Amino acid sequence: MFKYLLIAIALVAAGVATFYGLRRSPVCASGGKYMATLSDCASWGVDAGICKEASERARAIVAQAAPKTETLFQCEVRFTDCFEAPGGGFSPRPSFCLRPDKGAEPFEVRYLEYESDRMNRKKTKEMRVN
Repeated sequence: MFKYLLIAIALVAAGVATFYGLRRSPVCASGGKYMATLSDCASWGVDAGICKEASERARAIVAQAAPKTETLFQCEVRFTDCFEAPGGGFSPRPSFCLRPDKGAEPFEVRYLEYESDRMNRKKTKEMRVN
């Protein structure tokens, strides 16, 4: 009896761990690699030049689409991480999907925005740009 109880507990623990592990990991819908920084890009084995160009393109997309704030502090209160846009103001730092075989054109560009739940706790919400 004790053996079956241990097996049941192990199966439940494995199921819960698998659920939370898969639920929280960002995935690209079209088979690309998910990345948020140049080091993420390099860790996938993508050329450094392509990484830099893709990151700049993702930032340009987010700078146009996402709401801008005047100061870095205002931006970081609303978004998880920010950068100074070339046209002025601050925009949220993007994460994106990239297919190395398709060049430096990112797809599924996203950024994280804070929101509050019913108990007024800060949670992040992923905002897709395209």
